[in-house]
Amino acid sequence: MTVEPHVTELLPAYALDCLDDEELVQVAEHVAVCAECRAELRAYQAVTDQLALAVPETVPPADLKYRLVERIRPSRAGKVSRPRNLWWQQLVGVMQRSAPAWGLAGLVLIVALALSNVWLWQQLDRIRAVPETQAMRTIALTGTQAAPQATGMLVISADGEHGTLIVDGLPPLDPAQQYQLWLIQDGQRTSGGVFSVNHEGYGSLWVLSPQPLEGYSAFGITIEPAGGSPGPTGDKVLGSTL
Repeated sequence: MTVEPHVTELLPAYALDCLDDEELVQVAEHVAVCAECRAELRAYQAVTDQLALAVPETVPPADLKYRLVERIRPSRAGKVSRPRNLWWQQLVGVMQRSAPAWGLAGLVLIVALALSNVWLWQQLDRIRAVPETQAMRTIALTGTQAAPQATGMLVISADGEHGTLIVDGLPPLDPAQQYQLWLIQDGQRTSGGVFSVNHEGYGSLWVLSPQPLEGYSAFGITIEPAGGSPGPTGDKVLGSTL
């Protein structure tokens, strides 16, 4: 499976559920196989979850609706005055003529969305301003002669305590076999877990580790009996060194 180009520009709209059906499918399929975009999408979603709390509650003046209606009502003399630079008044006028009861609600919604959008970008700027040392770390794994088309990526959490392994292009195995991740330090190999791949060679694994993953010097994946082995016994298919 080939990972399509990143969909970074579509992620904010995806988090806000503002994409059309075609773009929605495009982003959903991409983040399923791209750890980098999936991590950025989680950051956007964490911000959008707080949007409902971003706009302070206010009580509009009692005569606000009356004044808005008066501003957008056509002149009785037959000539409509169209103030320049007040595009939102024209939009309210359209809403008022098509559904009078929605005029004020529509205006409030527009203002809320505008404020929420500003707040969203401010929060994203803060997230991107986090020092590099506090960001998640990714480690690429490359295929060996036993699986030259295989690729993999280990995503380590910001605190280094846990991670997720994502692989692609690995040959599906017999049910009696599984792939096993090895965490290597000073020549000692510790199991990070076992996993299988689907018919397209894609698979993932939540990595179990007795110590922070950043403390290991290398990682490898071998073919082992189902359930795993105490130590590597089969062919190595993926590997990486720090």
